[in-house]
Amino acid sequence: MSKRTGIDRMVRGSTGEVVNIARRQIFSSADRVGPVPHGVPRRKLQRVLCELLESEINAGLQTFAFDTFRVWIGDELNGLAVTADIMPKDPAWSDDAAVAQWLHETAISLYPESDYAKGHRL
Repeated sequence: MSKRTGIDRMVRGSTGEVVNIARRQIFSSADRVGPVPHGVPRRKLQRVLCELLESEINAGLQTFAFDTFRVWIGDELNGLAVTADIMPKDPAWSDDAAVAQWLHETAISLYPESDYAKGHRL
């Protein structure tokens, strides 16, 4: 089950689809990128980025001064963007599979009807 947000309270009684659309329309910073969960296949960052590109989903990795990376996914023109910062102490600093996993999970959450999400449904 996904973490509850203020959107859930604002649209109480609405269908799940309405809540999901509302959640996707908010710019938000995500928590830091965590380690790849145990038992989850390790994804290759290049492969995930290529699959997102093929599905016309914008994503990227930026560097910032003073030891910070930012990974992002979304479309600012449509008011849809999610970012997460990566600092030297974070597990993702030395594990690009953690970044790939974050992009993978976030893409499926933001774009459940995309070719990317459809290709990775269980």
